[in-house]
Amino acid sequence: MNNELIVKQFDEIETKVERVISTLQAFKTENAELKQQISSMEETLRQKTEAESHFAEEKRQIRGKIDGLLSKLGDLAKSDS
Repeated sequence: MNNELIVKQFDEIETKVERVISTLQAFKTENAELKQQISSMEETLRQKTEAESHFAEEKRQIRGKIDGLLSKLGDLAKSDS
């Protein structure tokens, strides 16, 4: 009877160890997927930051040209007076 109890306890331990191994493998898989998502999101963020910088520069250039044209119009209006 004592042997049966020991065998039963080992079976329970083995079942628990298998469950832990299975859970660990699932966590490793999920971790790899999350790392891939992070990498993808970082790349997307980098691209958007780069695009934002590019558009800010374009906006600055356009603003400069508009200011220059307005200045010319102002000068023209003064010379017509």
